[in-house]
Amino acid sequence: MSRDGAPSKQAAKSQPAAGTPIWVWVIYGFGILAGAVIAFSLLFTLGARALSSDVEVGYDFSWPATILWGGLALAAIVTYVVRKSQRR
Repeated sequence: MSRDGAPSKQAAKSQPAAGTPIWVWVIYGFGILAGAVIAFSLLFTLGARALSSDVEVGYDFSWPATILWGGLALAAIVTYVVRKSQRR
């Protein structure tokens, strides 16, 4: 028999931990996108230089793009490392 004023045993149990916050998934997503952009840019440039022996291949280096994509990739890596160290 239960009384209305008695504490519930289910209320005493701790709530299960919530999943990964959405902002973490957003940072991971941008980090994966940044990594893909960096990898494909390097592969495309190296492939063009290696496969074109008869034509001079040049490239333009953009510091703002490098800072943007590198910063996004770095933010994802730092987020992953910090969250992994907090779980220990």
